[in-house]
Amino acid sequence: MSGLLSKATATEESAESTPVEEESKTEAGALAQAIEESDGPDISTILTSIGWAVIVVGGLLSLQGGSWGLIVVMSVLVLGIGALLGGQILSNEGINPVKMGIAAGLAILLTVGPYGVGMFIGAPDTFAVTELEYDEQNDRISFMVRGGINEATATINTISSTGVVEEVWSDSKSLGDNGARFKIPITDFFQGNSETCIYCSDSSLLTYQLVVDDGEGLSEEITLNTGFTNREALHAAVQIQDHLTTQNSGTGQQGSTTTVIDGLIIDVLAGIMPDNHEPLDGGIHSMSTGEDDAGTLGIVQGDYTIELSVLKGATTKWNHPTVTVDGYAASYNSGGEFKNGEMTTWLRMGGTTTDNNGILFLHEDDFYAGDGCYTFEIKITNQYYSSEPVVTESRMKWDLQFDRYNNADSNEEKQEARTYLTC
Repeated sequence: MSGLLSKATATEESAESTPVEEESKTEAGALAQAIEESDGPDISTILTSIGWAVIVVGGLLSLQGGSWGLIVVMSVLVLGIGALLGGQILSNEGINPVKMGIAAGLAILLTVGPYGVGMFIGAPDTFAVTELEYDEQNDRISFMVRGGINEATATINTISSTGVVEEVWSDSKSLGDNGARFKIPITDFFQGNSETCIYCSDSSLLTYQLVVDDGEGLSEEITLNTGFTNREALHAAVQIQDHLTTQNSGTGQQGSTTTVIDGLIIDVLAGIMPDNHEPLDGGIHSMSTGEDDAGTLGIVQGDYTIELSVLKGATTKWNHPTVTVDGYAASYNSGGEFKNGEMTTWLRMGGTTTDNNGILFLHEDDFYAGDGCYTFEIKITNQYYSSEPVVTESRMKWDLQFDRYNNADSNEEKQEARTYLTC
């Protein structure tokens, strides 16, 4: 009886335990299958991806060089390799020494390599000089210095024709995020023209050189434009032409028409010329012929005034209103009327009378004192001239014979009177 009871009990326990075990196995299999069939990555893949992402971030930090520090870069490297190792451990294959070694080598190269190159090879900071401007309105030069340096020192040197270098100006500025702008007034560095005459031998010629450096061996050199460093007008020229007026006398058949000279039209030129520039017969000047080197003009972009005087002998007969030149622009006030032009070519001067055609000329009544030799003197006053600001040109002289022309009976005599020979 007891035997039968024991068997019954064993059978019942077996019947009760079997469904539980089978149910547990079924649930585990279903979970594994669910994980296997899931579209999302497993933990191993996630860790591997995170590891490589961290290593890439380390590489980016390493490219910044010393700004992040080697300790930070190494910490990122350790985290990345740790994530790669965790992914290997949780993978189905387990740790693969070959793959792990290759991954670790690539991680070290990607993360520490750029930092090492920047640290041991070194890339020096650079800078550039930009926006160089020749500011005629404010009489200065200006430029920007931009780059990865802390401070820039700008220097202007003069270099003579014999090679002598002299520092004439210097200043230093700290560079912010937007760089530093230098503004240099002409008066702070100007030592004289880059050119003093055309086609001449002159040991005083100067080259102006701008040098910018960072104080640690990097520098940039720029030769300043001679069109801006030629500030002084050192020569002047005059040309004249007579003004003719037709006069009528009498009426009808008894009337007559005659042409008389009643004044002059005057043109002036200023700048840098050949030393041998000169007046020529006929009232013209060598600067207008264009022959050989005589017609070559060095245009001056400067600040100066021009005063024209007409003399007979040592006596001044007439003074033209002062002409003011700013850059190229020339202006003067003639009899309450404002006149202007550019001192890049011959500038028409004012006078005392306007004819019926609107031509302004110097009337003979305002300067003429009989036939003879007249001097057309030019005085230039340069604002920035370093030694002698005034240049006087008195070589323009012509023999004027208005009376002879106006009283002549023959055309031949009139023509001779209009030759305006130099005197």
